[in-house]
Amino acid sequence: MREEHDRRYFKWGLTALIVIFISILLVVIFTNLPGFFSLLGAIGKILSPLVSGIVIAFLLNPIVNFVDLRLRPILKKRGMKEGKADKLSRAVALVFSFIFAAFIVYAFFAMLLPQLYESVTSIVNSAPEYYQSLEKWAVNVLEDNPEIRTYVERALDTIQSYVENWVKTSFLSDVQKILATLTTSVMAVVKSITNFIIGLVASIYILWSKDTFQAQAKKMVVAAFKPSAANHLLDLGSNINRIFSGFIIGKIIDSAIIGVLCYICMTLMKMPYTALIATIVGVTNVIPVFGPFIGAVPSALIILLVEPLQAFYFIIFIIVLQQVDGNVIGPKILGNTVGISGFWVLISITVAAGIFGFAGMLLGVPVFAVIYLIISDVVNSSLRKKQKTTITDNYYDIHEVADLDRKAQAEEAPEETSPNNT
Repeated sequence: MREEHDRRYFKWGLTALIVIFISILLVVIFTNLPGFFSLLGAIGKILSPLVSGIVIAFLLNPIVNFVDLRLRPILKKRGMKEGKADKLSRAVALVFSFIFAAFIVYAFFAMLLPQLYESVTSIVNSAPEYYQSLEKWAVNVLEDNPEIRTYVERALDTIQSYVENWVKTSFLSDVQKILATLTTSVMAVVKSITNFIIGLVASIYILWSKDTFQAQAKKMVVAAFKPSAANHLLDLGSNINRIFSGFIIGKIIDSAIIGVLCYICMTLMKMPYTALIATIVGVTNVIPVFGPFIGAVPSALIILLVEPLQAFYFIIFIIVLQQVDGNVIGPKILGNTVGISGFWVLISITVAAGIFGFAGMLLGVPVFAVIYLIISDVVNSSLRKKQKTTITDNYYDIHEVADLDRKAQAEEAPEETSPNNT
């Protein structure tokens, strides 16, 4: 009896501490929003290597599972002990997944760099012709329009005087600023490489010990909660794993299909750099919402340098392709894996990208879907305890809680039939 009393007081105390902590956190957030967001940004920079490792692990996890689930039974059939077979199978799966990923990255850059070099060379070789054409056009315009010529001469005089003044006064200080900026940029590149290496090592640990981490999480849930609550949380964990795995795998398949379709259509339309641009479009399509625009802009610029009219056709083609992807291919592959509306997808990508950068753009949607799932689960559990409906449609037209009860009574009441209705 005393033990139940102590447990009850412990729960009350813990609840009070949580409420006080949340209250203080909300006060800090709303009294200093810029400081709060800068704190989030600082935390994001600190955690960015770990987030990169999680992203790499999730991207490679399907390959690891594919090899591991097929190799492990073969090793056991050949008489290898279970523990040794598990370790050897996981090691081979890890090595194969990283070799496969390295090959994909190498193939991408092997395709990208030569075509990029060819594009830059073409621009450099054609630069004199562009300059002569521009000069000829400018001379013709100025000769036919004396007023414009006067304005241009005044503008050139102003620019000349500004340059002379800049050289005499602030040139040295500006050079120092440029050098400082270059130094900062070099340090940023070095830091990015370091973070990537740390993330790569973290992904190896995550993939190697993922079963152990999962078992430890289940162990803590069973130890901390009653069986009914533990079952509920374990089911919630399965849904979270379904959301992440389904989103990552589905997005990769969807992007691969889009890349192949882009290559085929561009080949039929006889556009330049089909392999390069199809790869860019396919890779950037992994990012929801913003991905198509991120891939389309540099691709259109590459085509514009060679065939300006084809660049216009390419933009129209990308718009059509992304509509097909968003309304047909994507829903067929992803289904309702994420389970959130387009508005929340946009919000999740914007916030996650602001805190964690590119990794946030990849994982923002499934992370927000998990948060949405948890909040929805808590709300629905609370409504069930109050014996209220969990169907969102029933809340559209209510003005007070009593309206829900009246709706429920109206739905439960048997339909009256009369001789005229039969």
